[in-house]
Amino acid sequence: MRLHIRFSLAGLLCGVMLLAFGGRLGADGSDTFGQKTQSEAALMGILYDLKQTQDRQPTNVDAGAYFGVLDKFISKGWDENVLNQYYRVSRPLYTTQIFIPQISANEAPKAFGAEATVKPSRWVIHYKGQVSPPEDGTYRFVASADDVIAVAVNGKTELVAPLRQHPKQSFPLTNWESTDPPGLRAAGGQFVNGDWVQMKAGVPIDLDIIVGERPGGVFNAFLMVEKQGGSYEMEGAYPILPIFQVAAFDTPSGDGTLAPKFAKDFPPWKSYQ
Repeated sequence: MRLHIRFSLAGLLCGVMLLAFGGRLGADGSDTFGQKTQSEAALMGILYDLKQTQDRQPTNVDAGAYFGVLDKFISKGWDENVLNQYYRVSRPLYTTQIFIPQISANEAPKAFGAEATVKPSRWVIHYKGQVSPPEDGTYRFVASADDVIAVAVNGKTELVAPLRQHPKQSFPLTNWESTDPPGLRAAGGQFVNGDWVQMKAGVPIDLDIIVGERPGGVFNAFLMVEKQGGSYEMEGAYPILPIFQVAAFDTPSGDGTLAPKFAKDFPPWKSYQ
């Protein structure tokens, strides 16, 4: 989403929200996109800039081609060789959750220490790790982002959510779509429900997540999780779900404007190193 410079109540709320979060979203002191130090409970994130090659030469990936690169990456089984054609920031970050209220898209390169080399558009972060749920059950990931978030379990795509666009239009090779209508609104978008997957406590799954920004401006990303048959407070026809976390953290509540409402007091998932 493009950022329009204007003074507004939303802008004021955004500043208040960031102060409330204090830039710290992880149980071990991680900032919005992650922290530099690896912990036992964390997902590793790598930032790629699709605008340039590994040797810092410009590519032909404009805003129109951006989703095409991600579509190729996902449709090839989340093959990192696709992303490795582009500039990769050498230093990873480690995070315990994906819950990023609306902020400047420049905050991602800055978090990775790459604001001097990566302009705030057409970037993507690939988070990955091994996790297991707190108890046996059938689960699905539920997500929203500006501009995109996608999730895979054991290499199989379970969710694709580009902002305000039909997934099959932006990701024709991936050819994934939700079987449910959109859910709660979230910072200008709506949650997309992923596929149901059976999982067992103590049995690790390979979890891959991408989040990304296409034109520059503002960015947000939210990843929640739902257990089939679980008991959740409702807002109209939609359940208010917990944040997907691999370490407990008392995240400030959202109001649906810049960050969504979410359920609290749910146990975190286990992360494996």
